[in-house]
Amino acid sequence: MACAESSPDLSPEVSPADRVDALYQFTPTKLGKSSEHEHFTQDSTFGASTAAAARCRSSNKAWRKRLVKSLQRPWRRQQLQPSWETVRTVELQEEERNLIAQQQAHGCCLSWCWAIQNWLLAASVGVVCFATYGVIEISVGALSSFRFGFCQAEPLRSEEHCPKGQWISWGANIIGFSASVCLGTWMATASAFIVSRFAPTASGSGIPEVKTILNGFVLPDVATFRTLLIKVPCLILAVASGLSLGHEGPMVHVAVCWANILSRLFPQFRNEGKRQQLFSAAVAAGVSSAFGTPVGGVLFSLEEVSSNFPSRTLLMAFVSSVVATLLLSVSDLTGTGHLTLYSVRYTVTCHPSDYVMFAVLGVAGGLVGALFNALNIRWCAFKAKPAFKRWIGPVQEASILAFVTLVSSWPLSLTRYLMAPTIHALFDTCSDEPGETVRSRLQAEFGLCTEDGYSNSFGDGLLTSLGFAAALRFCQMVLTIGSACPAGLFVPSLFIGACLGRCLALGLKALHAGTRLFPNKVDPGVYSMVGAASVLGGVSRMTISLVVIMLELTGGLDYVVPFMISVLLAKAVGDSLNEGIYDLQIVLKGYPFLHEELDVTFTERCCDVMETGLVKLDVKLRTRFLDIGVMVRAFTFRGFPVVDGDRFVGYVRRSALEDWLSRMELVRGQNEVVTMEDLVSIIDSTVMRMVPDAPLTQAHQVFKQLGCQRIFIVGSVPGGQQDLLRGILTKKSFLKFLQDGTVGAFCCRTSGRAAFCAEA
Repeated sequence: MACAESSPDLSPEVSPADRVDALYQFTPTKLGKSSEHEHFTQDSTFGASTAAAARCRSSNKAWRKRLVKSLQRPWRRQQLQPSWETVRTVELQEEERNLIAQQQAHGCCLSWCWAIQNWLLAASVGVVCFATYGVIEISVGALSSFRFGFCQAEPLRSEEHCPKGQWISWGANIIGFSASVCLGTWMATASAFIVSRFAPTASGSGIPEVKTILNGFVLPDVATFRTLLIKVPCLILAVASGLSLGHEGPMVHVAVCWANILSRLFPQFRNEGKRQQLFSAAVAAGVSSAFGTPVGGVLFSLEEVSSNFPSRTLLMAFVSSVVATLLLSVSDLTGTGHLTLYSVRYTVTCHPSDYVMFAVLGVAGGLVGALFNALNIRWCAFKAKPAFKRWIGPVQEASILAFVTLVSSWPLSLTRYLMAPTIHALFDTCSDEPGETVRSRLQAEFGLCTEDGYSNSFGDGLLTSLGFAAALRFCQMVLTIGSACPAGLFVPSLFIGACLGRCLALGLKALHAGTRLFPNKVDPGVYSMVGAASVLGGVSRMTISLVVIMLELTGGLDYVVPFMISVLLAKAVGDSLNEGIYDLQIVLKGYPFLHEELDVTFTERCCDVMETGLVKLDVKLRTRFLDIGVMVRAFTFRGFPVVDGDRFVGYVRRSALEDWLSRMELVRGQNEVVTMEDLVSIIDSTVMRMVPDAPLTQAHQVFKQLGCQRIFIVGSVPGGQQDLLRGILTKKSFLKFLQDGTVGAFCCRTSGRAAFCAEA
């Protein structure tokens, strides 16, 4: 059954006053508003601050308090967490068309110049990502070491780089405990205060926000210089404090911030489509800088973050990744002579029975990851309630969380130190080579290895310590991810998986080593690496990129099959229970995100969900220049449909209409009537159109594959006029109907994003 045909009946013979009223008689849709008008501009902020300062001078009693408020208020107004209302959609077709027009206008020379700029900017992003990671790594090492002592010769050096005999330790007594807890709590509190006060978008890892941007949306304040300026030092404080978090995930957000800043130097990257390609390359550079994995960084951007990844983007990502990794290799930030901190050396071959245990680790990693995702998302949803915020703010939450984490982590040596060197000790094999390294010292302190260079066995409480460390770090990670501090979950996930894998290996070694079931030697380090990959895969649901990252990270190329088995099973088990952590965070934060494949069955048509209350520019009403100016000032939409009576002509964008009005006012009078010939130069008649009876499945494909921002629904009268405008369907409205359950029926699943949305 066809949708009912309806259109407003506007008479062409109306008075000038009625023409103005006709522009307002339609109800504007909220989804069409431009987010650019919902923020304070720099001028309005400066004006508010100046007015506040003037009032301060007139009041002698409270001038100091009012001055502080006048300086603080603009910071609050300028940057807030992105929300559904502040996010706007990118029209990729329009951006591509504008880019081609610019290239044609300037000729071949500009094309060559722009091609050079592409590679120059991609390489520059890799350079600044490496430099930022170097600052973070050195600063974290120095500040975290200060919680346990100081270098007498050079106080700013970490324990690892302090000259021999010059390190003064606080000790393992009450003094050392108090110093570690107090300093760590202060660092976490300072990090949360600075972030929540000056740049709330710098909290968390930033990967959900980057995924939303690369899905075709613009999030205000997410990739600005101010966000970068706040995120880097606060990330250093958060990691050095000893919280259960890492800095590898936030490096993705830092890299995108750098890409956005550098793109302003080149005119071609003012185009949103080109900027998204650069952001995809920056993601690869960020992962490569943090892990030293160039191929894994490119695959991470392709698999996990980017929604559109053409061949040119692939090359740009590879250039950025190679440059960042090359500088990392030359600088030797790890101090080990290897590219990555977790480089290991193994010669043990796997028996077929080992693959069964690797599959068990994969299943366990999927279960642990799904459990973490469910608990963490529900904890974050609970913290978002007004009742919780009224009692505990983000700064108080970070202080309490840091205090509890540091106190609970102190009794166990496995959880007392930073997780990165501990993970390396869990990954690597025992060795009796002379000379003490950080890895060998930690292995001896943790009881992982004996004095003669062999792996410790089931006894001495090692299995209990590993299990308790994994459980404790899991609980800390559930409470930490989602706090105000910049936080990544890669390193905590690797730590939990490494402990679980080594637990399984120690149990097998004590029970079955040397028997017919396990004739080969069981090396706990191999099981530790496979367990780490399985838990991280269960949390993030990465597959190919995670396998490559683990291969490059550890250098264990002989264990590609164990990695593949564990990661694949972890994803399969996790997906049967819920979604990945980044997809769940996108849903929780209310960001619009259009997946390539939806677990829904559409039964509705476009006419069932289209918006019909439109503000239109009807030339048949004999509209004057004055009327168009009133309409532009009255509504904040980014464009207006142009009609000739009921016939749809095209779409005119707000910026083009404003420029056209400013030019025409110089040569034409305000009371002159606008004709179609006047508007034809600024009307876009190539916008996407669909018939009212078109299924929503086709609309989803158009939004996803073509990157359209809006679809105009046009119909016809049998034997009569064609191209009659019936309504509009925008990308955000389509997603809103989908999330609210207005359209589509979710496929049968025991749980997942649909169940979480229904519960939330």
